[in-house]
Amino acid sequence: MADASAFAPAVEELAALARRSCWVAEDPEIHLGPHLRGASVDGLQITGIRAGADSVLAVTASYDPGASAGELRRRAWALLGAVAEPAASVRERRDGDAAVFDVVTGIPDGAGPFASHGHTLRLILQPMQ
Repeated sequence: MADASAFAPAVEELAALARRSCWVAEDPEIHLGPHLRGASVDGLQITGIRAGADSVLAVTASYDPGASAGELRRRAWALLGAVAEPAASVRERRDGDAAVFDVVTGIPDGAGPFASHGHTLRLILQPMQ
């Protein structure tokens, strides 16, 4: 058995970035929406994308109600891969029949050609009606 302390600096770096004033980029629907709409994930159908006043991009998608929790997770991660940046945190939870994935993703300082910035999104997977 071991701990995950070797990975803690990257987790702590993302947490510090998430707390940085104005780190979350403006217009998340403009920046992320086309990538999400263009992603083709079998078993998921995007039903809505809208940005909230808090800059959290709310993404709703429907799924076949027969999908297992593991299959839902694989589909969610495939969709999130369309917008993931070099650093990311994904927290999954249930809300009734919905699977909810709260995501922070972004570019740390010096990690690429773009300035450090981030995005927050909430992916809500609901069973097809």
